[in-house]
Amino acid sequence: MEELLRNSFPFWDSLSEEEKEEMEKSITENRCPKKTRLHFGGGECAGVQIIGEGRARVFITSPGGGDITLFRLLDGDVSILSAACMLNGMDVELDMEMETDCTIYTIPKKVYRKLYDENGAVKDYTMEMISEKFSDIMWLFNQFVFSNVASRIAGAILEHRGLEGSDELKITHEVLARDAGTAREVVTRILRQFQADGLVSLTRGKITVLDTRRLAKV
Repeated sequence: MEELLRNSFPFWDSLSEEEKEEMEKSITENRCPKKTRLHFGGGECAGVQIIGEGRARVFITSPGGGDITLFRLLDGDVSILSAACMLNGMDVELDMEMETDCTIYTIPKKVYRKLYDENGAVKDYTMEMISEKFSDIMWLFNQFVFSNVASRIAGAILEHRGLEGSDELKITHEVLARDAGTAREVVTRILRQFQADGLVSLTRGKITVLDTRRLAKV
């Protein structure tokens, strides 16, 4: 457990032995099967979470039931926004869906808040990480506002290609729609155009990337 915490938090060596021991004793492990969904916000804080292994999608849900992917968490990533509501005046409504079977480690809100209040290195790290995530989210929404849908879909395909390490992607049009912030019907239409242009090949339940360079320029 110490190795996990040391690798996850750059402030680890700045903690006292008592603080390290408290973190190690309080952390809990949960195994979440693929498609498990968790909700954060509304005044409820899960604490700080670490993805021990697996991949999770963090998203926001609209009143109409649609959702937009904000970012993904991979092995060793820290979900700092799951604890953002412990900071005064900050309450973020987020959902997390496991895209693979995941192991999640959670440091309780009470323990992390005590470290945040008493250790400057923890506070600096937390504020830096929250600021970084909000910058990423603002960039994403700027993309939704100022870039065209085809470009966002191409970007989503290339992201999944990087995640899977393969040109052959077993991915649905609905997943791409969530990532690109558009309707599934729009994704289907644009993918057909990509296929006609020789950028991808489409078969049932699978997209094969044929021309990465040109796809990146869409």
